[in-house]
Amino acid sequence: MFRRIRQLLSFLEPSTLRRIKSPFEGNVLPPSLIKNTIISCNVIGPSVAVKPTSDTVRAPCNGIIKTISEKHNALILEVGKTQLLINAGLNPKKYPVNLFDIKVREGDSVTTGMPLLSFNLDTLNQVDPCFTCVITVRQVKTLRSFSFTSSKKVYFDTVLFRLNTN
Repeated sequence: MFRRIRQLLSFLEPSTLRRIKSPFEGNVLPPSLIKNTIISCNVIGPSVAVKPTSDTVRAPCNGIIKTISEKHNALILEVGKTQLLINAGLNPKKYPVNLFDIKVREGDSVTTGMPLLSFNLDTLNQVDPCFTCVITVRQVKTLRSFSFTSSKKVYFDTVLFRLNTN
């Protein structure tokens, strides 16, 4: 019954409001535990950090791959006028290129849940004991009513937040 009500209410959402799902599976970290000041202080934009329990990063919504980092551990997903920065790890100087297997190319259109990259979680935890995955919203003036999930554990189907992409 609740599922049906939720479906009916989804029709009332503006077409520019998108549900952004978690690109990672794992435990959500509070900002105080994020070792990167730019991320923990939301300098670029609001962020969610996850200590991953899975070795795959998936598309949090439909969009276009704008940029892929040199080490293949990070990318920018363009969603309307908004950019989502997705990082697998925050210490790229520590990571050899071969630790990440990128599944997409710049310019590719992706759909929700599509694998973007994968990595060897055990090896990365040895190379970087603070290995953390982060999604950051880089949006200028159109950010409205924005709040992250209060879940302590997220899965690929967990809605992290709703985003106005206009």
